[in-house]
Amino acid sequence: MNFKSYAELSSDILNSINKVQHKGYDLIVAIPRSGVIPAYMLSLSLNIDCAMLNEFIANSRLVKGSIRRTRKQIHNAWDAKKVLIVNDSVDTGNSIAKVLEQIPEDCPCEITTLAVYGNATGLSKTDICLQYLASPRVFQWNMWHCGALRRACIVLDDVIFNWHNESCDKEKEGLVSVDKFKPLVLPSYKIHSLITRQPERYREAIENWLSLHGISYDNLIMANADGDTARDYQDYRNLKAEYYKQNPELNFFVENDFDHAVYIAKATGKSVFCTQINDTIKPPVEAVIKYGKANFFRTNFVRMKKLIKNHSLRSESN
Repeated sequence: MNFKSYAELSSDILNSINKVQHKGYDLIVAIPRSGVIPAYMLSLSLNIDCAMLNEFIANSRLVKGSIRRTRKQIHNAWDAKKVLIVNDSVDTGNSIAKVLEQIPEDCPCEITTLAVYGNATGLSKTDICLQYLASPRVFQWNMWHCGALRRACIVLDDVIFNWHNESCDKEKEGLVSVDKFKPLVLPSYKIHSLITRQPERYREAIENWLSLHGISYDNLIMANADGDTARDYQDYRNLKAEYYKQNPELNFFVENDFDHAVYIAKATGKSVFCTQINDTIKPPVEAVIKYGKANFFRTNFVRMKKLIKNHSLRSESN
């Protein structure tokens, strides 16, 4: 899984700014929603105006700040001679094609499309691609609202909620009310696996909490590692690493604890996103070499089983 953070997005745009700096663009147009952030980064770097796609289509008057003047003074969107339409990435090219279809035929602007990242298929689907990025991929700005979660294992504690910081495990008080705990994020796609250090006796309470907040998942692993000893810490760390390593359907792991994230990446040969530092921990080369072949065969074995199953179902239907 290839991951890009906000910081990497900014760095990649600045490192590739030479591809657009000299082209004489008058206006940046952002494709909502994922194109908004890179569009405004480019707009600020080039010191030209930026508009949303619907504003450009309607030839709206541009909204400007009162402090800094842009390099080129235009009032309405179609006053721009050269326009750069921006998205964060391109794959099939369908999104960009749909955008171009919406632009009125009488628009006089010279239009160029740009994607910050493109895979092998997408490179030819846009006029400018700043950087090649192979699939599968996930971006920090939409990681909680994309299909990558279907192949992800997410730690609940201090990632989805701050449960264990609330000292929920109080024997005298019994099971705590789910209403006490507030979500840190609300994923909008089903998650392959959720894992928590909490004991099995809190399964029902956690399931109720997840249901209350509309978080869907396939697997909920209770680690029974709620103690504070070094042994509990190591056991929980080892359980997460082993689950990630042995499950071929998983290619994305989200962890809060930095030390755990480093250990899991090293023990599995697969990358881990750490929310504590908002960055990806990549496995060392020796771990990739050691576990890479096993990960490859596990993944392709599962894919082959699915292909055989689908083929059998089609044969039976015929």
